[in-house]
Amino acid sequence: MYTKAIVTFLDILGFRDIVASSDSTKIHELLKIVEEVTTPDTTEKWLYNPETVMFSDSIVRTRKINTEENIQYPIGLVFNELLDIVHAQSELIDHRILIRGGIAFGDIFTDRNQIFGPALIRAYDLENKFAKYPRLVVDPELIQEWKQNKLLRKYGHSVQQESEHISELIRQSDDGLWFVDYARAIESELNKPEMYPGFLVKHKDVIVVGSSKFKKYDKNMEKYVWLASYHNALIGEIKPKWFKHYGLKRNELLINSKEIPALQYIEP
Repeated sequence: MYTKAIVTFLDILGFRDIVASSDSTKIHELLKIVEEVTTPDTTEKWLYNPETVMFSDSIVRTRKINTEENIQYPIGLVFNELLDIVHAQSELIDHRILIRGGIAFGDIFTDRNQIFGPALIRAYDLENKFAKYPRLVVDPELIQEWKQNKLLRKYGHSVQQESEHISELIRQSDDGLWFVDYARAIESELNKPEMYPGFLVKHKDVIVVGSSKFKKYDKNMEKYVWLASYHNALIGEIKPKWFKHYGLKRNELLINSKEIPALQYIEP
């Protein structure tokens, strides 16, 4: 029997190349890292934890909205799922792992051995057809459902109240799609504010080093160019006093075209 749920489909970027160039031990270690970062801690018996399934390089997260706990006291499942993804994407940056995916809403069936339904197909299509880059795309239909369905919002929160929190977790891309804005949102989630400059330095390094593997502009390079653009847009929004406080210069964190081989030009 189908039930309504938020369904997130995640995929490891460049996994085909990783399999081609790595032994089974390294691949296993990588998958264990992704599994640990994207699935709930099994020692924490929190009633609102998502169900997770991992197969090959893909992870499916399911948050059912009609559970007894969520009906009695909705905690804001959309907000919680987005926040989980913020943490997952940010933590995987430390391991130089990039993911993409889609977050949808609809009918799903799950048991110990099976998972299927329109919501899973929609989340997969968002990942496969629309995400394209290292981003988690939020289905516009999920946003509309969140506005109308109280079981997706925290108890007592109006749409306006909760939108103030959700707007801090997502960003609209040039193509009109909303995606999880992890590199900005993680700042307020870190234990210490001074950890954020280090994260941004690592984020830049992951992009520059990752793009150096490709010498021509192709689909692989396109993903890094998009990520560099996202990174630079974020750096461009940071106020000058922030850089002064941490003794940094904006140019130190910006990525320029000379740092991405496929975008370098021949000097006249």
